[in-house]
Amino acid sequence: MKTRIKELRKEKNLTQQALAKRLGINQASLSKIECGTSLPDVVLLIDLAHFFQVTIDYILLLSKERLAADYFLENNLHHLKKYQHLITIYQKMSQKQQRDFYNFLCSMLGIDNTMDT
Repeated sequence: MKTRIKELRKEKNLTQQALAKRLGINQASLSKIECGTSLPDVVLLIDLAHFFQVTIDYILLLSKERLAADYFLENNLHHLKKYQHLITIYQKMSQKQQRDFYNFLCSMLGIDNTMDT
């Protein structure tokens, strides 16, 4: 059974030795898995999915999607809550404070501070 492990490993510029060490297996075992002469066990598949931040289905060529929709939703909800909090703080500021804050952020990021109104 072919997998995407070699492709994922190369994307991270890792040698077989380096990846094997991180996963707690020997390089020969990883080589056999990458060549398709051996199958990874379930625990190793889970470790690989976590390490590469992809789904097990993606590793096993059962899906072209790297991440499950649940991951995107969870990640986006985390950011939405954080942004909602920041917006709440911003809304409590006076117009002058908002303008000053906006100009400060723009100067920190080195971007044009022309505010679209």
